[in-house]
Amino acid sequence: MSAFPEPTDGEDIDFLEERDADTESWARADPREALIESFGRFGYKVTLRDGESVHYCALGLEDGEYIGRCDCKGWEYHDGPCAHLCTLRKAAFLELIDVKLTDGTPDDEHEMRHATNEALEGEPHDGAIEKTRRHEREAEVRP
Repeated sequence: MSAFPEPTDGEDIDFLEERDADTESWARADPREALIESFGRFGYKVTLRDGESVHYCALGLEDGEYIGRCDCKGWEYHDGPCAHLCTLRKAAFLELIDVKLTDGTPDDEHEMRHATNEALEGEPHDGAIEKTRRHEREAEVRP
């Protein structure tokens, strides 16, 4: 049993369903056209070619199943993985990134949540990530 809350509808991230349904998220995901920067064991900053900003994602493998999360609205409000997570899955298939294994321990959960800047109950907000985001927003408005 995973220590992670189940994504979206209570199941592991089903990239095969996204692929087979040829969803918009799957179609937008092109790791060769995206900027992917890894940080930590599970963290990735993903910028899609047609996207307006950087999104913070976490992706791992637990018992042979992909688990993950993203800070974008697509992840928050829609069923299934967002285009950022689909980009990471395609990048893993192409061996452009190495998705790390997790055993579902609280330490892994903590690291995965920090990758998307989620604070656990009673935990202080991660100032380093917020500082990076503020800098990126400021850089976007500069000429």
